[in-house]
Amino acid sequence: METTRPLAIRPSSASLWTGIVTGPFAFAVAFETKYAMVGWICDHKAEWIFWAITILALLVCAFGAFESRRGLKRSDGSRRPRFMATSGLAMNAAFAMSIIAMAVPHVYLGACE
Repeated sequence: METTRPLAIRPSSASLWTGIVTGPFAFAVAFETKYAMVGWICDHKAEWIFWAITILALLVCAFGAFESRRGLKRSDGSRRPRFMATSGLAMNAAFAMSIIAMAVPHVYLGACE
């Protein structure tokens, strides 16, 4: 008696999971990178690095939203892929807003203030 069955992986699963994971990943990496580089940026007067990190993180969130949308288009229209795609789009939007909110102090304060 065989108790296991073959795993059925949908073609949209990789896109859907990528869409869900990229927003939090982009936020966490941007947050930690900015925190770790404050001393170096202050010493070298290179505040543009903060903006480069912010723009890169926003591009990663946009990629995650694109993957969620692509996963929705490639899915069969059932509830699970639609839920995952909608969640991925919402999470990427929320984390993109968080990344923008994290950049607001750089408008008013310098790196060393």
